[in-house]
Amino acid sequence: MQAYTAAELVNEQATEEPSSPSSGDRGVISRLMPDTLAAAFRSLSNRNFRYLWFGQLLSATAMHADMVARSWLVWDLTGSSTSVASVLVARAIPMLILGLIGGVAADRFNRRRLLMIIQAWTMLMHVIMAALLLAGVIELWHVYVLAFALGAGMAMNQPVRTSIIPNLVDKKDMINAMSLNSIAINSTRLGGPALIAILIAATDVGWAYVWSAGAFAVVLFTTSKIAIPDISSGRSRGNPLNQLVEGFVYIGRHRVILALVLLGLGPLAIGFSHQVLLPQLVEEEYGYGIGLLGVLTSVGAVGGLTGGIYIASRRNVSFKGRLMLFSATSYGLALLGFAGASYLWMAFPLIIWIGVSQTLFRAGNSATLMELAPDRLRGRIISATLLDTALSPAAGVAAGFAADTYGVSAGYMLLSAGCLGVVALTMIIYPRVKNL
Repeated sequence: MQAYTAAELVNEQATEEPSSPSSGDRGVISRLMPDTLAAAFRSLSNRNFRYLWFGQLLSATAMHADMVARSWLVWDLTGSSTSVASVLVARAIPMLILGLIGGVAADRFNRRRLLMIIQAWTMLMHVIMAALLLAGVIELWHVYVLAFALGAGMAMNQPVRTSIIPNLVDKKDMINAMSLNSIAINSTRLGGPALIAILIAATDVGWAYVWSAGAFAVVLFTTSKIAIPDISSGRSRGNPLNQLVEGFVYIGRHRVILALVLLGLGPLAIGFSHQVLLPQLVEEEYGYGIGLLGVLTSVGAVGGLTGGIYIASRRNVSFKGRLMLFSATSYGLALLGFAGASYLWMAFPLIIWIGVSQTLFRAGNSATLMELAPDRLRGRIISATLLDTALSPAAGVAAGFAADTYGVSAGYMLLSAGCLGVVALTMIIYPRVKNL
C-alpha cells in the first residue's frame, strides 16, 4: 500500500478541490479593533463564518454548563471520581460509532441542514435534563442515559461543523478560523463555569440545563443564516459503508494524517480527561466545594484565550509540526505538575498552561488536517479525530480508579505518562511530523 508524504498530499489535494471562496465584508474588523486584535479576528470579516462562530460560542457555553453541572451532580450523588468518569464513558460511546457516521453524513448531505437537526436534538436533551432535575426526580441512570444522548449529538456535530469551515474562509486563514473556534470555547470558559457554579449554588442544578437549552435555541437561529457554497458535485456517492471504509483507507495510505490523528491521543484524549479528577482535587486536596471547581475551570480559559489570540494573530504559521509537539509535551508536563500541587496557589499557573497547550495543539492539528484533506473526505477525516476524544473517558476511568485507590496525585501521574508516551510514539513512527 502506497504511503504519501505531506508534500505529496498537498499536491494531490490541490488537484481535487477548488479554492475556498473569498471572504466578504473585508475591513469591518480592522476598523473596530487595534491591528493585533484585528489580525486575530480577521476570519470574522466573513459573514457566514460569523454566524457559524457565534453558534460555536453559544454551544460552548452550554457545553461548559453541562460539564460543571454533570460532574458536580454525579460527585454529589456518589462521592466517586470513578463514577464521574464512567458518565463520561456513557457520553463517549456514541462518539466511537456515530462520530464516524457523522463524518460520512457531512461528506454526503447538506451540512447546514444536518447541523440544525443535530442542534435541535441537543436542545431537547437539555430540556429533558432540566425537567427531571427541577421536578426532583433525577436518578443516576437518568444521567447516564442523557449523557449517552448528548454524546450522540456531539459525535455528529463536530465533523459537520468543522468540515464547513474550509468552505467559508480562504485557505490562508484556515488556522486563524480554527483558532477562533478555540477562542470561542475558552472565552465561555473564562466566566461561564464560575457563573454556572454560582447559579447552581444559589438555585438548583436544573437551572444550568435551562440556560443550556436557551443557548441552543439561539444557535439554531444563527445556523439557519449560514449560506454554504454548493459543493455537491465534488461529493462522492454510493454505499455509505464503502465511503466509511474509504476514509480509513485514505488515512492509512497517508502517513502524515495518520501521525496527526495518533498525536491527538495525547492532549485530546488522555490529557483532556484530567477534568474528571478536578472535583476530587478541589474537595480532598484543597478542602473547597463547587465554587472553586468553577473558578479553576474558568481560570484555565485564561490560558486558552492567550494561546488562541497568539496563534490567530499570526499571518502565517510555518511551524505547525513543532507547535503541536511542543504543546502536547508541555500538556503532559503540566499534568505531572498537578501530581505535586499540594498547595492551592500551585494549581492556578498549571491550569492556565494546560489551557494554552490545549488551544495551541487543537488549532495546529485541526488546521493541518483541513489543509491536507480534500473536501470530499473532510468530514470523515475529522470524524477520525473524534476517536481520540471518544477515548478520553477510558483514560478518565483509569485515572479515576487510580485516584480513588491511591490518591488524586496518582491519577495525574498516570495521565501525564500517557500523554508524554503518545508524543514519543508519534516521533518514533513518523519523525517528520516536526517539519509540518
